Amino acid sequence: MSATHDPQSSETADPASSALPRLVLVLRRRWKIASLAFVATLGSVAAWTFTQPRLYRAQAVLEIRPERSTVATLGDPTQFADTALWESYYRTQENILVSPGIAEASVAALPPALKDRFAGPGGTGEFARTVDLEQVRASFILKVGFPDVDPEASAQIVNTLVNVYIDGANRRMRELKSTAAETLSRETLPDIRQKITEAEAGLQEFQQQSGFVDFEERYSSYLAGWKKVSDRLTDVRLARIRLSAELAALSAYGSDGATGMFHPSFHKTRALEQLGEERARIAEVIAVEAHRLKDAHPRMVGLRAELTATESKIHEAIQGSLTALQTDLNSAQAEELSLTDEETRLGSKMAETASALNRSRRLTSELTAAKDLYSAYLKRQGEQSATVGTGLQSVRVLDWAKSPPTPWKPNTRQNLLIGALLGLAMAAGATAAAEQLDNRILSVEEVKAFVGLDVLAAVPRLTGLDPANGILLGEGATIPELEAFRALRAQVVTHLERLTSSTTGRACILAVLSPLPGEGKTTVAANLARALALEGRRVLLFDADLRRPRLHALHKTADGPGLDEVLAGTADIRAAARPSVVPGVDIVGVRSGTSSAAELASSPRCAEALRTAREEWDIVILDSAPVILASESALVARRADAAVLVFREGQTGRHAARAAAEALIAMDVHLLGAVLNCSNPKRGGYGYGYGYGYGYGYGYGRAERSTEKQA
Repeated sequence: MSATHDPQSSETADPASSALPRLVLVLRRRWKIASLAFVATLGSVAAWTFTQPRLYRAQAVLEIRPERSTVATLGDPTQFADTALWESYYRTQENILVSPGIAEASVAALPPALKDRFAGPGGTGEFARTVDLEQVRASFILKVGFPDVDPEASAQIVNTLVNVYIDGANRRMRELKSTAAETLSRETLPDIRQKITEAEAGLQEFQQQSGFVDFEERYSSYLAGWKKVSDRLTDVRLARIRLSAELAALSAYGSDGATGMFHPSFHKTRALEQLGEERARIAEVIAVEAHRLKDAHPRMVGLRAELTATESKIHEAIQGSLTALQTDLNSAQAEELSLTDEETRLGSKMAETASALNRSRRLTSELTAAKDLYSAYLKRQGEQSATVGTGLQSVRVLDWAKSPPTPWKPNTRQNLLIGALLGLAMAAGATAAAEQLDNRILSVEEVKAFVGLDVLAAVPRLTGLDPANGILLGEGATIPELEAFRALRAQVVTHLERLTSSTTGRACILAVLSPLPGEGKTTVAANLARALALEGRRVLLFDADLRRPRLHALHKTADGPGLDEVLAGTADIRAAARPSVVPGVDIVGVRSGTSSAAELASSPRCAEALRTAREEWDIVILDSAPVILASESALVARRADAAVLVFREGQTGRHAARAAAEALIAMDVHLLGAVLNCSNPKRGGYGYGYGYGYGYGYGYGRAERSTEKQA
């Protein structure tokens, strides 16, 4: 079996190249629905837009910024506080502009002609609700508008509202400043002055009690003395520790004059050094004389007495050194005790001085803060007094309202643009819905784009069928109808010859299938067999639709065995094949449908029958059952060298066509392509433009079509 055709190959290779033709075909097919949805949506939006009343919105531009001192300095603490409260202040002014009080005052200030419009119950509330505020965030700008059908009235209402708002704000500001100045003069400044007096009295009392001492200088003096004593105390402690260690180490030598002299610490004494040398000399003489004199010899006795006297002197010298060390140790201990007492005394003095210094600084700081606060409030009092007659400085009118030349609402351009976008969305939705509800194949291009199969031939609607059988073209067949099958014949022969050259055996068996009943596969198979026979080929029409056979209508005679005997093993296919009404075309098939079609189609006798047919006939055409409804159709097609799928334009669904193609490919069936039956050239594509109609009833639970039978 040669390589099969893959209907998904084009998509796998380049999805974009497959999606674009599909989109074009869908748009060409559904352009009426899409256009209707677009026009209806855009027309509805346009009708609503042009029937709305024209509203004009005059607006005044206000600058609203936080109230800030006009003479504030860089270090003024209120400057940052005013800026931090900006957002709250801005929102407060917005609420004031739409408050019932401002609305009522504005209505009262309007001319009589405009005032009457808001004179009824709820008129003030309607006025406040109509006021339109446009907030420009991150700026000091607030735009005040009032939509109205009369542009002049809109401008007049806005200007009246702004005037009433500013007059009320100025009045409140003057009252606030007057009250603030009075409060500063009567309460705040005297209280602060009293705090200054109390702070000055407290500082003076402290200075008198302390004798007007400079505590910073005194503390520095105590600190320097404490550091000096602390350094000396450290040195004395180290000396005391060293002397104590030496005395403890040398105390063991005090009782033995002979051994103590050898300690390095005693070598610093000159007298002890001489005594040591003398003792060494005497010991050397005793050692020499001991070889020749006895111990009782007077000289030996004298030498030993001299040695004893020398060692006594050494012992006395060592005791003197130890006594000196003890004296130094006692002196160091006494000095350490004295320095410790002095350090404690200086630390206490430093603590007392530090406490007094902190109190002095606190009193001085309180006095300075009170004076600074008094100066700030005194400056604020002067400012309030100077500006008590002025108005609100934080609100300024940048632009007064003017009569707008163009309507504010409806925005025709914007609405039409939105309508166009909605129309496109509705058109896309309507197109998608139509595609879901109706996905029938309507052109040759759709077969290629949606199924992935090449169209071998587009057969027009046949009008020249022989009324005797309703399958073959009769004498009334038109040239386009005949040419369609000649074109199909050329395609089939060419493909079979290519298969023959690429395989070891002769390719001559062709399966003709369709996804569902009523799509014209039997008509296509019979007329293709006739076209092949016209070229002198011996053709066998193999009726493989074992459930609903149709080709027995083309038999010349009804006598003889059928395909059911061949599959049962009681007859040979050569004997079962009978001549048809078409010269050169033999037909083998069953007389009636069978329920065991799947088992018969997959039996070894069926394969043997096809092998015999391959040897006896030039071309064998298998008219198989619908792929989706009959499981044996793919099994039969596998035994063929190639297969073609027949789709009926306007009836076969794209999903069904694709499912049939994928089912055959999954069974390793070699698909040459598709035949588009009942093709209408007016829809595009190619083919022959003479229409025909037929119906085909199939026994798989679908009602039989009785009009214009073609299959």
